Amino acid sequence: MNDFLKRFQPIDLIAVITISGGLVLRGFGVDGLVGTILTAIVLFYFGKKEIVDRIVEKKLPEAKSETVEEAIRRIAKDEGVDPDRAVRVAKCESGLNPAARGINTTGSIDRGLFQWNDQLHPEITDEVAFDIEKSTRAFCKAVKAGNLYWWNPSKKCWDI
Repeated sequence: MNDFLKRFQPIDLIAVITISGGLVLRGFGVDGLVGTILTAIVLFYFGKKEIVDRIVEKKLPEAKSETVEEAIRRIAKDEGVDPDRAVRVAKCESGLNPAARGINTTGSIDRGLFQWNDQLHPEITDEVAFDIEKSTRAFCKAVKAGNLYWWNPSKKCWDI
């Protein structure tokens, strides 16, 4: 033990404090600049990323993965729209595939869960159309505004 203390330098203490502080902060979900600085200090001290990966392992809370259908139901409920109808429309339009894309004979493109047409709805960007959350919120907004008829071409499928 005495030999260990003799070899223990002030820089070692700084490294231990930095590593401990980094682990505590990452445990509380702090990341970004603080995490980057702490990681840079540890990398400088140890000089090898493999060591850092083992010592300062990023701990993220386990995210509950949600299916597309569950997401649509959650968002529709949050928006005050019938979740069952929202899911049925999305199933009929895209088969619940957020990346669905259909090219029409006119050259227009239907995109995402709710098959937003790029020419009929230029306000719906690809970013919105292909994003589950944004697309579903846009659908709910349209429904609440009385525009459910926009999905009338597939009505026989979802209006049960």
